[in-house]
Amino acid sequence: MRILHLDDHFALQGGIGQYVVSLADLLAKHGHENVVAYRDPTTPPTELVQSYLLAGAPQDQIGALGALIEEQRPDVAMVHHLSRPELVRAVGEWLPTAAYVHGFPIVCPGLAKSFRRGDQVCEQAFGWRCFTTNYLRKCSSARNPATMHRLIRHTRKLRDAYASLDHLVVGSDYMRELLIQNGFVSHRISVLAPHFVWADDLLAYEPPTDPNTVLFAGRLEIEKGLPYLLRALQLLPDSVRLIVAGDGTQRASYEDLAASLGVRKRVDFVGWLNEAEMATLYKRCSLLAFCSTWPEPFGKVGVEALSYGRPVVAFRVGGIPDWLIEGWTGSLVAACDVEGLAESIGGIVADRDLGAEMGRNGQRWVAEALAAEDHVERLMHVFMEAMEREYA
Repeated sequence: MRILHLDDHFALQGGIGQYVVSLADLLAKHGHENVVAYRDPTTPPTELVQSYLLAGAPQDQIGALGALIEEQRPDVAMVHHLSRPELVRAVGEWLPTAAYVHGFPIVCPGLAKSFRRGDQVCEQAFGWRCFTTNYLRKCSSARNPATMHRLIRHTRKLRDAYASLDHLVVGSDYMRELLIQNGFVSHRISVLAPHFVWADDLLAYEPPTDPNTVLFAGRLEIEKGLPYLLRALQLLPDSVRLIVAGDGTQRASYEDLAASLGVRKRVDFVGWLNEAEMATLYKRCSLLAFCSTWPEPFGKVGVEALSYGRPVVAFRVGGIPDWLIEGWTGSLVAACDVEGLAESIGGIVADRDLGAEMGRNGQRWVAEALAAEDHVERLMHVFMEAMEREYA
């Protein structure tokens, strides 16, 4: 089978691009061919998978996509992230098409399904109520009514375009329920984690080299909730240290916050790290603190921590409860609960036997739930369902 993958950016430093490359490798190992088409001209090409740029204005991109399909003759298309409704509809008309819905653009004009005012998850369905809610709860950066009107119209077009496709894939039960809430047909939605592991890559359990170290890994942006973790650190013994791996627009303000809270000397801001450097940190820390306040569609960094045998303490939001099983692979805390966050972190740091048990449980969960062979088998079933429709 030849699969055409479509993505706006196809940037290897992003989670979607990494998934596309790893998925193409997995499919290739099972005898399938892969081609990627992308829209962002600033994305450097990669030799890891055959890829083509869809350049120009929207109509030019549709023409280029049609020519690519004529040349490559793919059997099925998989949309990963396309923000152009016209392109989504075009590929859906020309090919059996499945789409992996990695995030919220098709159901949320603000893109994050959360309110910046109050750090709360948005539970309302997409519609014109979003116009009023934006100004009351601040769920997007749009302040001009004309801009908000444009965002809502675009989201509606994108939602309708994705709804016309043969099948949708999401990373968690939360995402499935969210799509159903917004009018998508339930039997055309499959849950499949956007992460898998090869049997040869499964790790043996190793205890942390520094049991007093807690790790945070992610973008330093509002929705990732680092201020709650810094305040929780205030409530923990002075022996507990925090490593912050990541960067973003809020880094300077978070460093200032750590200083004002009196914990700056216990926090190391190390910036973005490569895969090998992150592996060292996972082996060093006792646990991963995952304090996102927005509803993570899946939460890949948490699963990575589990694969290293590190329990996770996280806010109960989005798709995180799919893999963070309370008391077994870590601890779930009510969103924005600083005292609960500190209590859960402190309990695992203080009880090394508990941390080791949770760590081993996490590794077992990864091995059983995220096996590469199972991933490709379930995805091929999705493709076969999409291909049941007749195409001209």
